[in-house]
Amino acid sequence: MSNFTDFIGGGGGATLETVVLTTSQTWTPPFNGTARIHVIGGGASGGSNNSGISSGAAGGYCRKDVTLSTGTNWTIVVGAGGTSTGSNQGLVAGGNSSATDGSSTLTANGAGTSATSPGTASGGDVNYTGGQGGNGNYFFGGGAVSVHSSGSGNAVMGSGASSDAGVDGFEPLGLGQLIGGRGGNGGFVPESGGLLSGGGQAYLNDNNRLVSGGSGGIGAGGGGAWNGSASYLRIGGHGGDGIVIIQYLTVS
Repeated sequence: MSNFTDFIGGGGGATLETVVLTTSQTWTPPFNGTARIHVIGGGASGGSNNSGISSGAAGGYCRKDVTLSTGTNWTIVVGAGGTSTGSNQGLVAGGNSSATDGSSTLTANGAGTSATSPGTASGGDVNYTGGQGGNGNYFFGGGAVSVHSSGSGNAVMGSGASSDAGVDGFEPLGLGQLIGGRGGNGGFVPESGGLLSGGGQAYLNDNNRLVSGGSGGIGAGGGGAWNGSASYLRIGGHGGDGIVIIQYLTVS
């Protein structure tokens, strides 16, 4: 998957246990202590319909500080990103992600089947709605995951949206932070999005060439695909899969 050493903020000097869960499972904490749990829903795929071509929105983001016990099991659900679309198809929704121990339940919903329906979140200390994808305009890419404010990852002109988590090696202060990446550039050869960031939208006129939107990074929307010369030669970009990350803050 992604290089998670670039995704998880260190800071503060000490290195504590970080658990990255990319599949649904029952998880038992390896240590007693306090931790910050991040839950991200799946991003939607990009569309491949030339009529009002759209890119996918991002999944929701939920974060909560909890006390962990080795005697408690957590039920983890990780939502998949929307699958790549064939020619003349709309967006495919992302799946919901969640983490619960029976008393606390954190939920980050996947993005829906419209560029303007990003995932929401609930149950956390903070609950942010993902960024919107480009809607009806083939110069806008996928939406990005918002970890600091709802909707901060809305699609932008010329590329997929970049996450507000910080880019290019930005090092957050203290434990429990996330680092993002840059949105993928759009164009004839669109780029996939970086960590938490949207895929670029593909656009060209060529009846001999397949055009594919860029995939979304973790939880982010995939870029749409537009080919003005051949409706059968376009594939929307895959939405980014969701994830659950547990970062220990203290161990007892």
